[in-house]
Amino acid sequence: MDPSMYRAATCGDVGFLQKIRNGEVSADRLSHQTPKGNNVLHIAAEFKHINVFTGIPLDKHLPLFWSVNKMGDTPLHIAARVGCDEVTDFLIERAKALLVRRANDQERGPTYAKSYKKLLRKTNLEMLGYAEE
Repeated sequence: MDPSMYRAATCGDVGFLQKIRNGEVSADRLSHQTPKGNNVLHIAAEFKHINVFTGIPLDKHLPLFWSVNKMGDTPLHIAARVGCDEVTDFLIERAKALLVRRANDQERGPTYAKSYKKLLRKTNLEMLGYAEE
């Protein structure tokens, strides 16, 4: 991950999102990872920056919201661990909205919606007892 992107995520600076919207920076940078496999949302969750989450269009960058790091954590796991109710609630509400919208999707049907439900129930490696000591 680019150091400036990392700093922006730790500080809650969403100026980089505006640069992406303006085409100054590639949106691919959002999916860059740290050596531990964290993307910009994992980092923003750790530092409790809801503005980073609300600034990224969910429909365009859905995999970013549910990607797992090397410990099997999604941004939701990290937000819950650090006690950030605002980010946790935001992610759960977005997942619920996707469940409803996808369940009504005539082409994909309920099976597609079930995959989002599965994401909400995803267990990280720590809970499975595989965490590194």
